[in-house]
Amino acid sequence: MRSVPMRVNDVTRAGTSLGLSGFLPDGARGVSRMHREIVMVDKDRSEGALTKVAGKLKEAVGKLTGDEKTKVEGQTDQAKGTVQNAVGGVKDALKDK
Repeated sequence: MRSVPMRVNDVTRAGTSLGLSGFLPDGARGVSRMHREIVMVDKDRSEGALTKVAGKLKEAVGKLTGDEKTKVEGQTDQAKGTVQNAVGGVKDALKDK
């Protein structure tokens, strides 16, 4: 199991530049220096989040173009991302014990 080191500022900066500020945790923009420590994020969690965002984009493209297949694929990708993120959460919880 590989973990990817990330800082809260990196996630915040990347999320806002992509227009994803609504997906960031509450208060992520105003984190003090004391709380900017490196957090190890499980690979499943980060990949799951990316898959979910990609699914949202694909669904939006499907809606805009009227392509039902692309829309459904996007919804499926979102579900896959949610499951993958949950698996990463369980791994993190087991790792902390």
